[in-house]
Amino acid sequence: MNRETYYKDHWVEIEPERIDAYEQMFEWRPQSAPLLEPAELAPGQTVIDYGCGPGGLAVELARRVAPNGRVHGVDLNALFLERARERAKRDGVEALIELHRTDGDRIPLEARIADRLVCKNVMEYVPDVAATLAEFRRVLTPGGLAHVIDSDWGLLAVEPIGAERIAELFEAAKPAYKTPLIGRKLWGAMRGAGFSDVKVKIVASADTKGFTAPIVFNMMSYARASGRLPKATLEALAADLKKSLSDGTFLLILPQFLVTGTA
Repeated sequence: MNRETYYKDHWVEIEPERIDAYEQMFEWRPQSAPLLEPAELAPGQTVIDYGCGPGGLAVELARRVAPNGRVHGVDLNALFLERARERAKRDGVEALIELHRTDGDRIPLEARIADRLVCKNVMEYVPDVAATLAEFRRVLTPGGLAHVIDSDWGLLAVEPIGAERIAELFEAAKPAYKTPLIGRKLWGAMRGAGFSDVKVKIVASADTKGFTAPIVFNMMSYARASGRLPKATLEALAADLKKSLSDGTFLLILPQFLVTGTA
C-alpha cells in the first residue's frame, strides 16, 4: 500500500472480496429517497452521476428523468462501469444512461451539458475538493444544481461495538480517505467554489437491520491493508459485529450531509 495515494488507488483496483460488498452498500433503497429531495429532479433533465459506481443511483436517477431525460454516469473504475451497464440493461433504463470513464479529476463531458449533478459519497476520496467542485460548475448549465451527499466519519456510531473500538478501527483505515470529515466542510467549500444559494441539510437514521454493516466490514478491509491493527483485533471485531447482527443488537448511525448549490 502507498499510504499517500491509497485513498484513490483502492477505487482504481478493487479486490474481488470488496466488489460484492460495494454492490450491497451502493444498492438504492426506497428509504434513501430523502437524500435526493434537494436536487429537485424532474422528467426531461440531463443529470450527471459523478462517481456512479456499479449503477444503483444512476438507475434511480434515470427513472426520475424518464421518459426523455438523460443520465451520464462517470467513474474511474472499469468494472464498476461494466456492472452499471449490466444493471441499467437489467432494469430497462439502458437507453437513458451513458457511461463514461475518467482517469483523473476532469469530467469527460462538454461544458454546460447538465441541468443537475449528483455526487453521492465520493468527495471524501477526491484529491482536490476545490478542483472537483470547479469541474461541477463547468459541466452545469447556468442555474443548474450540484447536489452533493457525503458522510462525516467523525460522527459515525456503531453499537454495541462502541466509540473507542470504532475510533481505533477508523484510525487504522484512515489512509483510504482523503478528507474523512468532508461532510462538515462541504457548505464552505461549495461557497468558496462560486456556487450560489448553497443550502445544507443533515439526514440521519438509525439502521438496526444490518443494511449498513458492510460499511464496517469494508473499513476492516482498509485497516487490514494498512497493517495498522493486529489480525487478532480485526478478527475479534468482525466476530462481535456478526454477533450483533445475529442477536439483534446492531445499530449504526452515519449522518449524511446534503449540500446543494446553484451554478
